[in-house]
Amino acid sequence: MALFFSSKNNPAFLVLFFLSSLLFLTTQQCNHHHFSALLHLKHRFHFIDDYSLSTLPSWNSNNTDCCSWERITCDGPTGHVISLDLSELYISGRIDFESLFRLRSLQKLNLAYNEFDGSPIPSGFDQLTSLTHLNLSRLSFYGQIPLEISRLTTLVSLDLSRNEYWNGSSFENLKLENPSIGAVVQNLSNLSELYLDWVHILLQGQTLDLPLPNLRKLSLQDCLPSDCGLHGKFPESVFQLPNLQIIDISGNPLVAINLPEFPQNNTLQQLILSYTGFSGKLLDSLSNLKFLTHLGLRNCNLSGSLPSSLLNLTKLQYLDLSFNKLSGPIPSSNGNELLNLKVIRLSNNLLNGTIPLSLFSLPSLHTLDLTGNQLSGQLGEFHNASSSQLQILYLDSNKLQGMIPRFIFQLTKLQLLYLSSNNFSGVVELGLFQNLKNLYHLDLSDNNLSVQYGSGNSTFVSFPQFQSLLLRACNISTFPNFLRNQLQLSELDLSNNKIGGEIPKWIWEVGYGSLNSLNLSHNVLQGTEPSPHLLLSDLSILDISSNKLEGSLPIPPPSILFFSVSNNSLGGEFPRSVCNATSLTVLDLSHNHFIGQIPPCLGEIGDALCVLNLQGNAFNGTLLQTFKEGCNIQTLDLSGNQLEGQVPRSLANCKMLELLNLGNNQMNDTFPLWLGALSQLRVLVLRSNQFHGTIRHPLTNHPFPLLQIFDLSFNSFEGNLPSNMFKSWKAMMEDDKSQSLVLGKMINISSIYYQNKVSVVNKGLMMEVVKILTAFTVVDLSKNKFHGNIPKSIGDLKSLLVLNMSNNGLTGGIPTSLQNLRDLESLDLSHNKLSGEIPWQLTELTFLAVLNLSQNFLVGKIPQNQQFLTFNNESFKDNLGLCGPPLSKNCEDAENAPPFTLSTLQSERKYDWELMWIGFGVGHGLFLVFAAT
Repeated sequence: MALFFSSKNNPAFLVLFFLSSLLFLTTQQCNHHHFSALLHLKHRFHFIDDYSLSTLPSWNSNNTDCCSWERITCDGPTGHVISLDLSELYISGRIDFESLFRLRSLQKLNLAYNEFDGSPIPSGFDQLTSLTHLNLSRLSFYGQIPLEISRLTTLVSLDLSRNEYWNGSSFENLKLENPSIGAVVQNLSNLSELYLDWVHILLQGQTLDLPLPNLRKLSLQDCLPSDCGLHGKFPESVFQLPNLQIIDISGNPLVAINLPEFPQNNTLQQLILSYTGFSGKLLDSLSNLKFLTHLGLRNCNLSGSLPSSLLNLTKLQYLDLSFNKLSGPIPSSNGNELLNLKVIRLSNNLLNGTIPLSLFSLPSLHTLDLTGNQLSGQLGEFHNASSSQLQILYLDSNKLQGMIPRFIFQLTKLQLLYLSSNNFSGVVELGLFQNLKNLYHLDLSDNNLSVQYGSGNSTFVSFPQFQSLLLRACNISTFPNFLRNQLQLSELDLSNNKIGGEIPKWIWEVGYGSLNSLNLSHNVLQGTEPSPHLLLSDLSILDISSNKLEGSLPIPPPSILFFSVSNNSLGGEFPRSVCNATSLTVLDLSHNHFIGQIPPCLGEIGDALCVLNLQGNAFNGTLLQTFKEGCNIQTLDLSGNQLEGQVPRSLANCKMLELLNLGNNQMNDTFPLWLGALSQLRVLVLRSNQFHGTIRHPLTNHPFPLLQIFDLSFNSFEGNLPSNMFKSWKAMMEDDKSQSLVLGKMINISSIYYQNKVSVVNKGLMMEVVKILTAFTVVDLSKNKFHGNIPKSIGDLKSLLVLNMSNNGLTGGIPTSLQNLRDLESLDLSHNKLSGEIPWQLTELTFLAVLNLSQNFLVGKIPQNQQFLTFNNESFKDNLGLCGPPLSKNCEDAENAPPFTLSTLQSERKYDWELMWIGFGVGHGLFLVFAAT
């Protein structure tokens, strides 16, 4: 039965009808065209890793009200879609932009964090004329940002940051060159937030006028270490935009920044300019930034002192001035300033003086980093340390003295404490740290401390649970027993102590599986308890080098990355099971007593292997023949063994090779000229083998471009030296050594650094170069059978420090081009057949400390100028035609003597040798032994 209600008889019906009509109007379903566009948009999606199976389930044709779909917001009265958020959906490829641009009412659009497989920003965004928020970050876009963005005049927030595309050989980024950044943003007067991180912005020759009166946040970070950011001079006017609160230009080393004088009550809250071309001194006008909370000027080449005006920044929370050249003392606070400061980073500067105790009393401070300065004196005591909020304290690498103050042990919230590399002294009882329950990183290394840890039976149940414990060079003589109770320990360094006896079995179980790095090197350990055939822990780094270990090699676990047992007395054959460690990066077995052949599997151990050092053992047989394609070895040192045969051609697969040392073996081969194709090779040592034959002209156009140490001494090479080869050694032709680096390998776990070593003859003495700087350059061709002239092209090696061509059959004169070797410190051309006068130009070598021209056929007056005045008779002896100081032969007498000819000199030299042999008689054997030593 139907019911009929008259509006006249039932006024409540009118109210109900009105409300229902109003509800209908305010909850209108989404626009049909928008529904169609969105559905079509989803059907064209491609997802990474089948992510689509659980993505956007509400987006389907059965639910026609797209306003109820997730990630969609509609305008109530019209049902038009005004907000679309497709961020972080793992969409790959391209989306259907045509369907997207049909949503003309969009005000907010977020497509960030998807993978669009590299393309320019598509045209058509200017159709979305109502946009206030546009986020196109991290989408692999590249190329010029289109000018049509400037037509989106209602934009409040624009994010085009962190777009990067790998084209197979290099990264490509978005750029603002033509049109410029000024042209793109000139009409965006409503813009409040602008994010252009990683965008290549050319400022050179451009006028960067940003007419953005409402801009509050500007972010222009660069993608270090690439070169994709700002280029040119950054305008001071940007810092003075009336409403600017946050500006971040960090990571742009190619932009030049000069800060303006800031007016009173400037609105800036965050000023982040780290890693930019900013330079000079800190402005006193920074104190006018009354609202500043974050100041980041890390690595900006700042100089001068820390202005006391920084104390006026009462709202400051974060201060980073590290990695600069700031000097002088740290200003002392009176306790009523910087009350909001949470982080202070002043590391790696030139700050000196004492550390103000007022820093420790700042009520909000949780991080204080003063690493790597010249701070000295003793740390005093201050009260109320237990109320401190300090969690992270870096005081390492300074010149601090005296006892560790007791207040350190009362900082109960402390988590990280680094005191290493100072001059702290006295006895430290580790039991004092028991109250610091939150402490998980402790570094007391490299001081004058004697660390003690209670009685041998103490287990320290209440001791902090460390993740990193570094007690290097702390005068420790036994293994700390409390380590048995450490359940979370990841890194343990007990190196450079006095620990003797056997390595206890329980040390491998410390951390109960969490231990990644163990360093027991430079102690007096003699074995293990019991001697393990296989270490069962999950160590990534194990260094037990420089001890007195004997027996067979402990087999590292398959998880190992860094394994060094160098400088011990381990022996036996090399166990092939080491090759099971397929992630091994550094393997150093040098200076032990290993015998037998090097197993071929080492050449195929894995792509991770970067350092293989087997120097100073008794390995025999031929060299590894199986270096595979993609070999990543950077350091290969097999010197000081009994290896035979030839240099394997498979080494050409090791494209990253920087150091190759095959010296002091029994190898029999011609010069491996094909090594010149290894463009990263810096050190090549073949000394003391049986290499022979001539060195032919290079097979490649530019062989050995980075070579800096070249040692062929004590072999049987012969023939003329190819001048073209020296012309391609570009690294030795560089004058600027300011950017010299140390050859070595950083390991990702715990930042372990492997230091290359090589033995060379320098200034007449065999020396081991521990830190091989790229500026350390040596050419040693001594003790061979080379003949002919010294190539003039050697004079092009301007950065050469050591040149030794002694004990050959070189003839002709000393080339005047050697005057170009202005950095040369040692020159040995002795025991050759050189003739003519000593070029006076050699006196311009003002760094020359060692000169040996003895045993040649040189004639004339010895130059009397500069460095030549410092050399003694030994530098010139047995050159019968030379005269003048330091020789006793007077040049006036030489002028009156019959002229010397080369044949005369040779016959006199022969006569001298005959007299010498007669004089020695039966004792000549002793002479030979002495000469050989």
